[in-house]
Amino acid sequence: MLPDVSGLSKTFDYYVPADLPGPSVEVGSMVRVQLHGRRTAGWVVAVDVEPPSGVTLEPILKSSSIGPDQQVVDLAQWTARQWAGRWSAVLKTASPERMVPSRPAAPPSAPVSGGTQPDLESLFDGVGPRVVRSAPCADRFEIVREAARRGPTIIVTPEHHTALALAGRLKRAGIATFRYPEQWTGGLQNGVVIGARSAIFATVPDLRSIVVINEHDEALANERNPTWNARDVAIERSRRAEVPAVLVSAVPSLAALAATDDVRLPARGPERAWWPLVQVIDRRDDDPGRGGLFSDPMIRRIRGEGRVLCILNRKGRAVMLACATCGELARSESREELMVEDNGALVAPRSGETRPKVCIQCAGTKLKRVRLGVTRVAEELSVLLREPVGEVTGDSTGVEGLAHRVVVGTEALLHRVSVADTVIFLDFDQELLASRYRAAEQAMSLLLRAGTLVGPRAEGGRVLVQTRLPDHRVLRAAARAQPELFTDAERELRRAAQLPPYGGLALVRGSATSEFLVPLENRLDLELVGPDRNGQVLVKGPDRSSVAEALRELDRPKGGRVSVWVDPVRA
Repeated sequence: MLPDVSGLSKTFDYYVPADLPGPSVEVGSMVRVQLHGRRTAGWVVAVDVEPPSGVTLEPILKSSSIGPDQQVVDLAQWTARQWAGRWSAVLKTASPERMVPSRPAAPPSAPVSGGTQPDLESLFDGVGPRVVRSAPCADRFEIVREAARRGPTIIVTPEHHTALALAGRLKRAGIATFRYPEQWTGGLQNGVVIGARSAIFATVPDLRSIVVINEHDEALANERNPTWNARDVAIERSRRAEVPAVLVSAVPSLAALAATDDVRLPARGPERAWWPLVQVIDRRDDDPGRGGLFSDPMIRRIRGEGRVLCILNRKGRAVMLACATCGELARSESREELMVEDNGALVAPRSGETRPKVCIQCAGTKLKRVRLGVTRVAEELSVLLREPVGEVTGDSTGVEGLAHRVVVGTEALLHRVSVADTVIFLDFDQELLASRYRAAEQAMSLLLRAGTLVGPRAEGGRVLVQTRLPDHRVLRAAARAQPELFTDAERELRRAAQLPPYGGLALVRGSATSEFLVPLENRLDLELVGPDRNGQVLVKGPDRSSVAEALRELDRPKGGRVSVWVDPVRA
């Protein structure tokens, strides 16, 4: 039995009384036991085990509920090991939110009406992952429907509202569909289980396929330790269950591309038609001190008709500096990272590169801060347009800010609306040059999300991007609707730096970080980078498994706190 106790990952042996109340005990059963003088909940993770010699076993007190099956229990253990976390934390995700006293009867699988589309005929043949490149505005329903036609399947999406929309369409098509985790028992009833990232741990005994929609989206990564990613868990589960895992994305992640050679590409013409129109506004010749965030093309567009969303991320980001003479942004020598001012010098937060406050382009020594926040931008736009302008951030509640034609907000705004005529990124360089190794991938994800709001290019919607980096790989790929322009270049950079998926990485932080990592300082296969200004340390290794195993073997310090994030999305 594995107890649901924080900080305890050890299993214990108990015996099952003949008169035990509740459902029969099997692997995955949720039970209550006596542990160190108090009653606690937990999961049965093995049966028919031989207890240690001379040990008198305590009885299980109660069988509370059915739980995940053997396949999911084993998958949860693998997940905990791969991301250096607690097995019980993953099992909690895989368990029903409310106790389920008995296993529902599984009806026979009902055939799904309709034939297979020719281009989907072989998509669900074979075992393991395969990647489907599908434009941002393309409809993925036929892929989901084909999966359902083959039998019980798991559909994973980054967001709940996407799962709800797909579930509604599946039900209207006459397909038995269950939302996870609300309808936890649905996986036992030979239908489609659909939900956000946690749905990958649904118990589906007769699983036939897995589909992950928008597998590139970082919302598929768990926000707490263990920081598992539903895409990676889907890949492993498909191999264990010997079923196909279809990974769908407009711009496939490097992790997905590294997992398989089976990549399905659409025809060039149709793919381009289902991309949004992305207009890049080159601001290199604008005076950073006078031009502000409002370029002439942006003003012309915003003064037209239709719903306009203006995106500006400032919260928790480094202040941007630009040369007062030539307008060049203060960047590292590799041009991949913004530099900030620190003790009279320029410092790159991620790499640690340092240089005097001198422009790398023209050797100018006068730098200006380029920093307007969301609130100030909304005020200035309201005056400029002579109409109210809404404001939305991650802290906003209600819909008051969304009532206006023009709304300014952080990236949270992209998740509060479903349709827009124009999305304008006021300062995209802050995304491209953020001090995170996945910054470019995350910037591309923002463009893809914006694209789904404005629709395909034929509908007249548009994504405007203001930048001083018009030739950046992200913008070239998006403007030309050619994802390979981004993925090919990004792959080379990641390989050269041995960063995921071509290396292992973990972020360790907390007051006891230094003490915790002392045993790793002499490991030749690992590299410790840091601590940075926030006391965080990066642990780099040959792969995720090696880094996670090394961190699992360390003893937690008795004083102070330590948090471990394996394969972090925001490092």
